[in-house]
Amino acid sequence: MSIRDRVIERAVDQHGYVTTRDARDLGIDPTQLRLMAARGRLERVARGVYRVPVLPRTEHDDLAEAVAGALGRGVVSHESALVLHGLSNVNPTRIHLTVPRDNHPRAAGGDLYRLHRRDLPAVDVTEKHDLPVTTVARTIRDCLRASTDRAQLRRALEQAVVEGAIRPREVDALREEIDNYGSLGRIRA
Repeated sequence: MSIRDRVIERAVDQHGYVTTRDARDLGIDPTQLRLMAARGRLERVARGVYRVPVLPRTEHDDLAEAVAGALGRGVVSHESALVLHGLSNVNPTRIHLTVPRDNHPRAAGGDLYRLHRRDLPAVDVTEKHDLPVTTVARTIRDCLRASTDRAQLRRALEQAVVEGAIRPREVDALREEIDNYGSLGRIRA
């Protein structure tokens, strides 16, 4: 299989994006990505992040680019995760990503992204539309700590219940956290 075919195969699974880290994982010298971009076979979208132009864009293209830009280790979180889960019509001004504490992308997206540094346990991460995203419970807790409107979070929780997107045992605890936030001092991490 040619280098181009291997790059495209990887990009298909990542909404059309590939990174220099992906190239290394595939046993390809990252310089090859720059050469492919120079020939018009890839589009350079950020330092170390490329898009395969022959692959169609998706409605979540901006989120996929953000995840790729975080060296593939970013997880869509906070209000961006509410939107990705389809639980809210909030319109965050920036894409929220949670990245591991040791993840230091060279270009953090400037005004486009809001990076939250935290080591997420695997139980707090799921996948939606082929993108890593915090679970509904983790998302609501993160949004609560980030001062998202509590009425908005109540609606999101009720929508998650209707859709079966949250475990029943988590619902009562989350309702209590939303209703009592501020008076309890702290919420569960």
